Amino acid sequence: MSSEHQDLVLVEATPGQARITNRNSYMSWGSPLLTIDEYIEQNFKVWILVSKKCNLSNDNEPTIFSQCETFKLKALITLSSGQIQEVIGYYITSLFTPPQYRHKGYATKLMVLLNDKLRFECKAKFSYLYSEVSSDFYSRLGWKIFPHKEIRFKVDDRFSTSLKHSELIVAINQSNIETIINKDCEFIKKDLKKLNKKSMVILPTKPAFDWLFQKTKLYSKFYTDTNDQRQFGAMISNKKKESINENEELFERFIIWNHDFRDNQLFIIRFRSDSPYTTHLLIQQAMQEASKFQFKQIVLWNPDLRLFNISEGLNVFEAEVSERTESLPYLSWYADDDDNVDWILIEKYSWF
Repeated sequence: MSSEHQDLVLVEATPGQARITNRNSYMSWGSPLLTIDEYIEQNFKVWILVSKKCNLSNDNEPTIFSQCETFKLKALITLSSGQIQEVIGYYITSLFTPPQYRHKGYATKLMVLLNDKLRFECKAKFSYLYSEVSSDFYSRLGWKIFPHKEIRFKVDDRFSTSLKHSELIVAINQSNIETIINKDCEFIKKDLKKLNKKSMVILPTKPAFDWLFQKTKLYSKFYTDTNDQRQFGAMISNKKKESINENEELFERFIIWNHDFRDNQLFIIRFRSDSPYTTHLLIQQAMQEASKFQFKQIVLWNPDLRLFNISEGLNVFEAEVSERTESLPYLSWYADDDDNVDWILIEKYSWF
């Protein structure tokens, strides 16, 4: 690291400085689909790499050599005792270096300082990110890459079918999605107790879903604050439709999706199935939703391929499993010195 890098510090940006950082990255990630004001509204906690010599309290526009954002969230980890512990971790996003400062080591310096700050000052148990750049950059800085498969279903424009057991299909919408999300977290905790390996799972809590749904509204002409009648997914219940109410036990088989109008696809952001046949019913629901908007494909990250057995009927869909080349997941583990931890449920809900 050069001597000039020793003069740099990582600090949390003031609101005024955060607006500058968002203006800096707007052309790369916001334009032309969002206005500058819409893009700025998306920000999380902003971190900036600046000189120790600048007076941050009085200077709203210091020289920013690199920047990123973080979001604090809840996760569950297994302990050596077999117990489950709820912990805090951080999602890192929007790493950006202005063009005039690139290829000079500033992004590296920022990530080194941020890793220490999250671990020692913020007392986090882990941090994670999704990257579009080569694996060497984050791997050499302490983040470990994890599995990144995806399955893509081609959507037939003419898709239309009468579903078997349709009386058990319940739409997920504003009235019941929070209940389903909360129940899902309970199910995940029970599932984690059955594992005999050190594991970590980021909880699919409501703020994560709200963030993704809000981004859809920003990019879509279909949904506004006064007209947001979205179906967020579908659930297979063990009760007849007419008997369902929010106080009854919800069956743990569902699909939650998000409409990606930028790339003309339906993204499955949380998927819970118990058999290939259940998977077949849920994917049919996604096909129907995708066809409404003339989306060309449905995408699911890191599926349990045992639940996608084509001999059970999924061969009626045109699907392809592949390794992702974008949005690759990385984890930096702080909970103990042994980073041999299994990160489970690397699904789209954990990407912001």
